[in-house]
Amino acid sequence: MATENVSCRRFSATLDLHEGHRRSHLLSNQHIFFGLVGYPITFVRSPGLMNTYLAEHGLPGHMIPFAVRPEALQAALAGLRHLENLRGFFVTMPFKESILPLLDDLSEPARISGAVNIVRRAPDGRFFGHQLDGAGFVGAMMATGVTIAGASAHVAGAGGVSAGICYALAQTGISRITIANRNRDRGEKLADRLRGAFPKTVFAVTSARPDREVDIVVNATSLGLSSDDPLPVDLAATRPGIFVGDVVNVPHLTPFLEAAAARGCRIQHGKAMFAPQIELALRFYETGV
Repeated sequence: MATENVSCRRFSATLDLHEGHRRSHLLSNQHIFFGLVGYPITFVRSPGLMNTYLAEHGLPGHMIPFAVRPEALQAALAGLRHLENLRGFFVTMPFKESILPLLDDLSEPARISGAVNIVRRAPDGRFFGHQLDGAGFVGAMMATGVTIAGASAHVAGAGGVSAGICYALAQTGISRITIANRNRDRGEKLADRLRGAFPKTVFAVTSARPDREVDIVVNATSLGLSSDDPLPVDLAATRPGIFVGDVVNVPHLTPFLEAAAARGCRIQHGKAMFAPQIELALRFYETGV
C-alpha cells in the first residue's frame, strides 16, 4: 500500500515560461501521457523532442504518436475522450482544420486562424482546441533576433500551419503578409479571416513570386517532404540576407533552405518551431491558457 501511495502521489513541477512569463505548476503523476494525432506519422519528430524535454526537466508524462486514418478521426476522438490519464494531444497533417467541428471549444487564435494544432482534454472529457504553430514558429524567429514588426512577409500555403503562422506574425506587428496558394479561393478565405482580426496588417493573395520588398519568406506547405518535390518558393527576385523559414522538418535542411542559404539568407528549419511550443503546451494542458 505504501508503494502504491508513493507511485500515485501528485507533485508540482515548476516551469520557467519563455521570456519572463509567469511560472506555472504542472500537477500530475507518472502515469499521464500526451498524444499526437495525424496520418501518416512517419515524418513527425515532436514526440522525441517532447519526451527528451520531459526527461531532462524531471517532468512526468510521455508523448505517444497515434496514426489515425482520416475516415477514423471521429471514432478515434470519441475513444480518446475516455482516457482519463490523457492530458491532451498535438494535431498534425491532415487534421489541423478538419478537427475543428469535432471539438467542444476553441481558443481565439484557433477560431480566427481556422486551425488547431493542440487539444486539451478536460477532466470531464471535453476537448478544447488551440493554435501554437504560429507561436512556435514566430517564437523561434524572435529568439534569433529576426525583426517582425513593420516587416513584409510572403507565406506559401493557406492550410493549417500557414494560418497559425500568419496569425502570429500579424499579432507581432508585421506590416504586410502576402499569401501564395495554388487554390486562390482558399488563400482569400484565410486573408479575409485575418483582416477582421488584424486591421493594421495588410493581407494580400498572390500567384507571383516574392520580390525585393519582402523581408520574410515562409514555406508553410508540405513541399520538401519528398526528394522530388519542386521548390515551394522561387527566391530569385528577393534580396540576399532576408529571413527564410520552412515548416518541413524532414530532412533537417530541405532543398528550399539549401537554396536560401546559398543566396545568403538567414534560415530556420522546421524543427526549430517545436521547441518554443513545449512550455506553452504544458501550460495549456494544465490550465487551459
